[in-house]
Amino acid sequence: MKGIDFKKQLALSTANTLKNNKLISSENIKNNLIILPELKDFIPPLNADEFSSLEESIIANGCRTPLLIWDTTQSVINPTSENPNDAAFVLFDGHHRYEICKRNGIDFQIDLMSFPTIEDVKDFMIDFQVGRRNMTSEQISYLRGLKYQRLRTKQGGVRTGKGVEDLVLIDTASKLAQEFNVSPATIKRDAVFAQGLDKMNIALKGEVLNGKTKVDKKTIQQLAKSDIEKPITSVEELDSILEKNQHKPVFFDEKAERKALLNKVNNSIKNATETEITIEIKGSFIIKNALESTWKQLRKISEEILIDENFTDKISLSEAISLGIVREA
Repeated sequence: MKGIDFKKQLALSTANTLKNNKLISSENIKNNLIILPELKDFIPPLNADEFSSLEESIIANGCRTPLLIWDTTQSVINPTSENPNDAAFVLFDGHHRYEICKRNGIDFQIDLMSFPTIEDVKDFMIDFQVGRRNMTSEQISYLRGLKYQRLRTKQGGVRTGKGVEDLVLIDTASKLAQEFNVSPATIKRDAVFAQGLDKMNIALKGEVLNGKTKVDKKTIQQLAKSDIEKPITSVEELDSILEKNQHKPVFFDEKAERKALLNKVNNSIKNATETEITIEIKGSFIIKNALESTWKQLRKISEEILIDENFTDKISLSEAISLGIVREA
């Protein structure tokens, strides 16, 4: 996927915040961090072994990676706040490091970033995690699917009709497929996988994503199609629900995949230069349709030129469209 200059963004954002408000110090911010469960639980947590390893490293070497803080106001995170204009500093990356540092009395650094809304924070969190963590294939699939779902929601929710609206969703899958170097089909399967995982409680979802609890991907994709009243808490409960509903395996829509591929080609054609795509008109075609004189007039070909079976004329795509040889999509 294409890289984002996170370090530059973080440095500029932190410097500007501290510069613009002289009453704010790094220590004051660290002592007044806000933890929002919505953000803390958004990214899959570390398993016990990973957490223990991280704690040992921080105790031995200090907390080398800065915690990321959302620089916002109380009104943004709490519309009913009595002090809506007061600054609010929300931890959104580094919850494990923060817990370890506070428990062991270890100092840590912070980087500040500004976002309009909490949804923008979540979008950044997905890209940041994919770009930096050594993740399991399940974690990568989940984040790709989660990003697809979020982009789809921004486009107006789930679309089931045919036509232009469907192509918008297909474009989203194609765009993410190019970003992550996978196929659009994989992105759409990841989305179903993410839907299934989000029907589990936080603990079970975390165990599945970090590999502690093994559940087949197809099983989780089947869960996405199940109607449940509350989050699933165990594998046994999952098996019981699927057995009761007797869902069939999730199959990918090959027609949607073909449409996505064709749409990608069509978009590329629209951006092609005059010389990148040409059409060769053979003399046999012109002679068969008695177009010798007409063709010479349209193409401003000298009367001295002989149009015979060996004659060829290369024209650009735009010329072919203007002549009616190719219909514009």
